[in-house]
Amino acid sequence: MSAFKTVNPATGDVLKSYNHLSWPETEKNIEQAAKDFQIWRKVSFKDRAEVLLKLAQSLRTHKSELAQMMNQEMGKLIAEGKAEVEKCAVTCEYYAKEAESMLKNQLAASSPYKHAEVSFQPVGVVFSVMPWNFPLWQVIRFAAPALMAGNVILLKHADLTAGTSELIGRIFNDLTSEYKLLRNIQVNHEVAAQVIAHPVVHGVTFTGSSQGGRSVAVEAAKNLKKIVLELGGSDAYLVLEDADVEAAAKACAKVRLVNCGQSCVAGKRFIVNEKVAKDFIHHFTKEMKEAELAPLASVKFQKSIVDQVEKLKKWGGKVVLGGSAPQGAGAFYPATVVVFEKDHPEVHREEIFGPVASVFIVKNTEEALAVANSSPYGLGGGVFTRDVKKGKELIEKELQAGFVVVNDYVKSDPRIPFGGIKESGYGRELGHFGIMEFVNIKTVAVAGE
Repeated sequence: MSAFKTVNPATGDVLKSYNHLSWPETEKNIEQAAKDFQIWRKVSFKDRAEVLLKLAQSLRTHKSELAQMMNQEMGKLIAEGKAEVEKCAVTCEYYAKEAESMLKNQLAASSPYKHAEVSFQPVGVVFSVMPWNFPLWQVIRFAAPALMAGNVILLKHADLTAGTSELIGRIFNDLTSEYKLLRNIQVNHEVAAQVIAHPVVHGVTFTGSSQGGRSVAVEAAKNLKKIVLELGGSDAYLVLEDADVEAAAKACAKVRLVNCGQSCVAGKRFIVNEKVAKDFIHHFTKEMKEAELAPLASVKFQKSIVDQVEKLKKWGGKVVLGGSAPQGAGAFYPATVVVFEKDHPEVHREEIFGPVASVFIVKNTEEALAVANSSPYGLGGGVFTRDVKKGKELIEKELQAGFVVVNDYVKSDPRIPFGGIKESGYGRELGHFGIMEFVNIKTVAVAGE
């Protein structure tokens, strides 16, 4: 067993020491999860919904405790933590209400059989590898639909938020007495690979970096396991010459600073028409400067941001706000704006996981799209324009991303699917499509007389 510690990023104080589970301990959890699945898969939608509603209530009961734990382990502001808990509770309630109709058998219009229909059955035990940045939301947005579909979950959370993961595990343990729907297994990478290979594990979902996603995908592919990947992003927002510049600047600052900028789907690149660039930069830097920021989740992430900003400067970026880490304790970094009057291709390959915004000044919409689509990522993005019809056509047909918006920013929500393309991953979470990721789409046919 390997040991690790959790650390408060605001102070550097050690919070708690932990040990990773050994393979024998982990294997026992896998085997028990397989038994739990055999019970849960036979539970009616009505009874599953009651469990999900109980989970929503329990999350709200533990709202302050969860928010405090997230604040201590990865720096999230208490208000943001409480909002995250509420979003998770709402998601549980949504799937409790909607899952049965989503998974209702579908009749085939015609077939070589007297009767044929499509049934949606759970795949079984699903291994969930989750990150630290939204330590509750990332778990629940997958778990709520997966559980309502009849699956059970093995959770490997990030070591950085092991305490939050423990608390999640306790909340799930209290839901039912005869079986567990989620088992918290804090394992290292080597044991995680063994979990993926285990014959009773039939699906894997991973949220994290593109590099981490590649490693998990390789293991899943070797063992022929269904996988969903939600990976990194460098979301681009286009500000056209006819945009409401002040409104665009407010929205862009907000999406850049979500979770102190530590979000895959945060806006990171802002591509602005030269005719409105001066006005946009003025309003944007004002909004960025006035925002309240939490610390980054770790001092190592602070160092990464320092190094990345130096690269942006080397590539021709001009720092107009922030740009250097404060002295003293804590993993803090200020809101930073870097302006590029000339494009540099290397910038678009960077995913800066912190409160640093890159602004690119372009001549026209065609150039803006070329700059936006030059990134290997494709998670989210949007366009700001007064011509909504034109904007919708632009993002639908031209902007390369999985979730695109006109005159607003990307917000994950249980009612609509979420996911990316290119190096931002594949598969979808949330909405109707999210619940379909971990079901067996089974054709059921009856012969004619």
